[in-house]
Amino acid sequence: MIPPAQEGFDLTARARASAAGHAQANVFFLNYDGVTLNQGGQDNSATNTTVFNEFAATYQPYGAGNKRAASLQAVKSDWAKYDVSITDVRPNGGLYTMCVNSPTNVFGGGVLGVAPLDCNDNMAANIVLAFHSANDQFSAATQATTMSQEIAHAYGLEHVNEPNDIMNPYNAGGDPSFLDNCLTLDGGGNPIQCGAQHSQFCGNNQQNSHQELLWLFGSATPDPTPPSVAITNPKNGDQFVAPAAITIVAEASDNVGVAEVNLYIDGMNQGAPDVTPPYQWADATFPEGTYCVAAEAIDDEPNSAMSPEVCFTVVKQNEGTTTGPSTTSGEPDPTTGELPTTGGETGNLETGEPEPEPEGSDSGDDSGLPSFDTAALPPGFGQEGGDEGCGCAQPARPGAAGLVVLVALGLVRRRRRG
Repeated sequence: MIPPAQEGFDLTARARASAAGHAQANVFFLNYDGVTLNQGGQDNSATNTTVFNEFAATYQPYGAGNKRAASLQAVKSDWAKYDVSITDVRPNGGLYTMCVNSPTNVFGGGVLGVAPLDCNDNMAANIVLAFHSANDQFSAATQATTMSQEIAHAYGLEHVNEPNDIMNPYNAGGDPSFLDNCLTLDGGGNPIQCGAQHSQFCGNNQQNSHQELLWLFGSATPDPTPPSVAITNPKNGDQFVAPAAITIVAEASDNVGVAEVNLYIDGMNQGAPDVTPPYQWADATFPEGTYCVAAEAIDDEPNSAMSPEVCFTVVKQNEGTTTGPSTTSGEPDPTTGELPTTGGETGNLETGEPEPEPEGSDSGDDSGLPSFDTAALPPGFGQEGGDEGCGCAQPARPGAAGLVVLVALGLVRRRRRG
């Protein structure tokens, strides 16, 4: 699609976002919270203005749950080599590209995402769309591939014929990246629009996604600063009446951003990372004994830091004093000392053997902590493959923004069983 005429529109004087990069904007705002876009003469993410009349609509929020944080983290992983900032909070000022992540699909027909193809980042402050939600059948990593590809289109990158490159038009799952190889461009039967940009790094009809992004943004600056983290509940020396249901809470911060916080009990990682504040594990259940808990915070570099241990005691009824909450929902088994389970309710940590999961569960988590959908975790936490799709690029005038579309096929076969 060719955008309307843009004479007289100049969002900003051409200025590089950094000394090392050619792009005007190196901040990406992933908008999960819904927005109304209005059509105007040029993209302006700060005013929710889109150059395309087809984009003008009200977009519903992405939805709540772990997949939101996991997809954000996966996008950060896609762009970790480049000097960009990625956030899910709208910036207060400056130029930024906005990726609207919403189940509201104004194109339908299996389209996963659309974006203006903006050669050399001429327009700046672009708006792109990724049609995903917290409840769709795509893993967080696959959602991130859509988001990352649409953002890259807004900086002039086009489709290439390579499944392992994020710019491949066929969304085949896995864990693609921006490859440092000259790959054949795929215009979907239409002319290549940003040939002058690509030819700086490759021969005719080829693109090196990695080198173009380095040219646009420069290399990421190493972050040597680890996060800080502390357990804030319970307190060191607290006593509880057995059986005690304790919500363990940690505070964590970082100069760039906290990726996840892990819980350790008596030195053992419980395998249930929390990726959004407040970092907490609700109603962890403990029988009699003395326990020490700690939290590990990890940032995007990744740097990590471990909190000091906090130790507390769980005593018999009427024995000692209590300084924290307790529960009387069950008594320890007189033979084993373990607490009975409570019908398979999630959110309870049993310090004995965990209750077997019901048949058909997707969790696979035997920690007893709240279960997490492994398909909703970023690369490194497990990745499902098999998402398939196709894409096409529409022609545009030289120097103008065209519309790039990422399309999905065969969506039904990825549905989970209930």
